[in-house]
Amino acid sequence: MSLEWLATHSNVTKQKLTDINMVLLLKNFPEKLHICIAHLSLPLQDLITDFVSTTNFSASFTSQQVTQLLAHYQHEHSPQEQLCRDLIPLAQSFSLAPISDFNVGAVAMGISGCIYLGANMEFSGITLAHTVHAEQSVITNAWLSQETQITTLAISAPPCGHCRQFINELDHANDINVLITNESSVPFSSLLPLSFGPSDLGINDRLMASPINNIKLDSDDDLINAAFDGALTSYSPFSQSPSGVAIQTPMGVYVGRYAENCAYNPSLSPLQSALIALHLAGDDLSNITRAVLVESSNSSVSHATTSDNLLSLISDVTAERVHYK
Repeated sequence: MSLEWLATHSNVTKQKLTDINMVLLLKNFPEKLHICIAHLSLPLQDLITDFVSTTNFSASFTSQQVTQLLAHYQHEHSPQEQLCRDLIPLAQSFSLAPISDFNVGAVAMGISGCIYLGANMEFSGITLAHTVHAEQSVITNAWLSQETQITTLAISAPPCGHCRQFINELDHANDINVLITNESSVPFSSLLPLSFGPSDLGINDRLMASPINNIKLDSDDDLINAAFDGALTSYSPFSQSPSGVAIQTPMGVYVGRYAENCAYNPSLSPLQSALIALHLAGDDLSNITRAVLVESSNSSVSHATTSDNLLSLISDVTAERVHYK
């Protein structure tokens, strides 16, 4: 990235560019940052640039950072709504869409006051069923950050039926305030009338708000234990198949959880979940050096074959399969 180029096209001082240049390079943060926030006031652009330039930025803003951002919206009728709308282009910058070239971004505010970003991810050379939708991405980002409830969801395009069904798995889904580009906000319940949900199958648990799974595994391998942590906190009330994935790169370890859906097909695999975490952290899919899948040996659902198929396209790694008790 050229310091001169970014200085010319954004409201960022040369000193700030010197501080953040290597961070952006190492984390592969999009060079289009200036475009994503150009519609905002100059002080707000500076503040967001400061936040995203930190080494631990993983496509989310803490509640303290959100409070600082909201201070620039004092004259807005709905400050939180407008902030979420304004961050949609930043979320879109994380999109990987080699097939459709349709970049979708989603912004979610959690009950904690934190804000999370997400974007669609497509994988060439494999079925479209492996695609991660932006809404799945942002919900996973929040869930992996220990968020328990989404209150606001802003999206760059109307959610498809697949995503509406995925969202419907959340606790208090009907109360989520949905913002679609510049349209008026609507409750999620209006987007999925006559819905089919977990209650129709006699399930009381909900995604992001389910109990820890009663499984055990003894290992002294850190990556296996990380994958097991993903399985412990995964959500599979319909098949009773807790599973987790941990992937390692030179930059770090990323853990994914299985997120099951009452309609089955919108379910998100633990590998997809881990890839979301990796990508939103600014790491590159090709950097994967090791992967571990932890699941049951006798479950009716296994992620082994599909995980290997997807991993073979983006790396030279095959997932190690470990079974818990």
